Formats: sequence, C-alpha cells, structure tokens
Amino acid sequence: MTFIKTISTFLITFFIATTTFGQASKPKTKILLIGTIHFETPHTDQYELKVDDFLSAKRQSELEDLTNVLAKTKATKVMIERPIKDQRSSDSLYTLYVKDQYKLPVSEREQIGFRLAKKIKLKQVNCIDKFYGMRDSLMVATAKENNELYLLKDLGTTAKGLISDYDDQLKKGTITEVLKHINKPEELKRNLSIYLKFMAKIGAGKNFAGAESVSDWYLRNLAIYANIVTQVDPSDKYVVLIFGQGHIPILKHLLQNNDDFEVVEVSSVLK
Repeated sequence: MTFIKTISTFLITFFIATTTFGQASKPKTKILLIGTIHFETPHTDQYELKVDDFLSAKRQSELEDLTNVLAKTKATKVMIERPIKDQRSSDSLYTLYVKDQYKLPVSEREQIGFRLAKKIKLKQVNCIDKFYGMRDSLMVATAKENNELYLLKDLGTTAKGLISDYDDQLKKGTITEVLKHINKPEELKRNLSIYLKFMAKIGAGKNFAGAESVSDWYLRNLAIYANIVTQVDPSDKYVVLIFGQGHIPILKHLLQNNDDFEVVEVSSVLK
C-alpha cells in the first residue's frame, strides 16, 4: 500500500509540475499594430485624406526608411488590410514583386506591407480583412425621425477635424512621423470616440439603429481579430499588422485581453 501511495503521489506531483512548467514556458507572440492612413483615394471610408503623392521620390525614400526600421523586428508574419478571400491573388502579386516583376501601386498594403515582407524575406503577406457593411441608412432615417440629426452633424465636424489634423501632420512631416502621431493612445481614443460618443446614441431606447451600426463595426473587427489569431502559429515570435487607424483601438483591446499575445507599442519601435 505504501509503495502504491508513493507512486500515486509521484505521478500527481509530476503531472502538476509538467503542466505548470508548460504553462509558464509558453512564449507570447509580440504583435505590432500599426494604424495607418489610406494612401490611395478614393477609398471606402466616408472621411479620408485626399492629398499627397506617395509615389514621389520623397515619399518613396520615407517608405524605405520606415520599412528599414520595421525590418529590424525580424517579424515572421506581416498582416494587411486585404480580404482573406483575396489571399491567392495577393500571393501571386507578392511573388511577382519579390522577382521585381510587379510595380507597387499606391496602397499602404503594398507600399508598406509588401515592401517590408520582402526585406525580411517572407514567403507570404497575410490577408486578414473581412468586410461587413454598416447599417448607416437606417441610422440616418432614425436620426431624422427622432430629431437627432445634430448627432450626425457633430460626428461629421469631429471626423473632419481629425482628418484635417492628420492632413496637416502629413504636409509637414514624414510618413514615420505621421504614423507615430496617429498611433498615440489619445489619437486612437479620438477615432473610436466618433462611434461611441455620437453614433451609439441614435435611436437609443427605440430601435437602437445607432448601436446596431456600431455593432457592425465591432463585428468586422472581431472577424479580423479571429483571422489574426487563427493565422498566428505557435512559432511566430513577432507579427506586424498594418491596418487603417480606425481599426486599431478595437483590435488592440481584443489582443491585449488574449494572453497569447503581447501588444507592442508603436512608439517603442518608431522612435
């Protein structure tokens, strides 16, 4: 009996020790979330910058500087704002680019994403976007019915102010400086507040059209998050994600609450 008890105790202790060791030793994947402006216009956003030539020699030099810094992360994956369903076509374009047979168009996906991936010799650039339309027409109709058009007016004023600020930043600064600015915590909060401060109020207590429209935005970002976490392998030590700035506050919140990841602040990389 003593021998059996000793063996049982040993097995239980071994199980607890190995389980604890496995949990403690599991490395987190570092993920750098870079919120960016959209280089090409027109885009799908209602409020967006409509100036600048990112193919100019000046901007191309800045993009080289930016991606040289990002390449130092030695990321094992680069993720971009392109629909997951377009992965195969994106792979074809990237393969051509690596062979110097494809000229990068005016898009932050290629200008930053492809350029960076080539420098760190990745075989693929991961497409992780999933588009969900927002029920804006119902929200506008509800605002008219409930005398809440002032909320949409205030939203527009705030959004245009934000875009004007970013436009000024772009005119006087480099691309790296702009990215550093728009990824500050207060700027990410400023973008997200447009949805929460104005839109969510419309139709509250009745049909909740505003809240439903905001939920569509959250749904899209939850789908993107799901694509991120399912495409990251246990062996991935570092991932760089390049997405429109408006997505970053939600993605950052979701990833910060997943203990498989360590969110890296942009300010610690772009100095």
